[in-house]
Amino acid sequence: LRPYQYHSSTSATGTSMPSSSTSAAPPPRREDIRKEGWAWKESLFLRQYRKRWLVLTCPPHPQPSRLLTFSKKQDYSARPTEDIDLRQCGTVKSADDLTNKPFSFTVQVPDRNFFLAVDNDADRNEWVAAIGRATTENRRVRSYSEEVEYQEQQARLAAARAAGD
Repeated sequence: LRPYQYHSSTSATGTSMPSSSTSAAPPPRREDIRKEGWAWKESLFLRQYRKRWLVLTCPPHPQPSRLLTFSKKQDYSARPTEDIDLRQCGTVKSADDLTNKPFSFTVQVPDRNFFLAVDNDADRNEWVAAIGRATTENRRVRSYSEEVEYQEQQARLAAARAAGD
């Protein structure tokens, strides 16, 4: 695997991150990949579904579990089309009723709901269960300083949303 460099990227919460940001994740390591496979992901602006290689990573603590999407199968040298920090994930669940698309599910983070679809019910259930496990395994009690930093980050995000409205 060749390492890639982020010049800038957009986080799962829609905020721009410079290349030096600690939030810019390196390519997934083979030993950290818990699940991978093809899925259809709804695009943010056009709301069209595009085929993406979906990768769930669960690295050792303290690195966060992530859900990554790529345009090509196992092309980890490329920058992911999405990089979702699962510490931010509030809910992962079936979404057929929301998308009118069979075998769909949603991964919800504070500023966005990601809608994905797979080929059958068993695959959907496996993805939902794996992402749910990764989300809960990655959570732990935050220290006081981590909690203060988290609250400040949430306040900045809320202010940015309010300024955009």
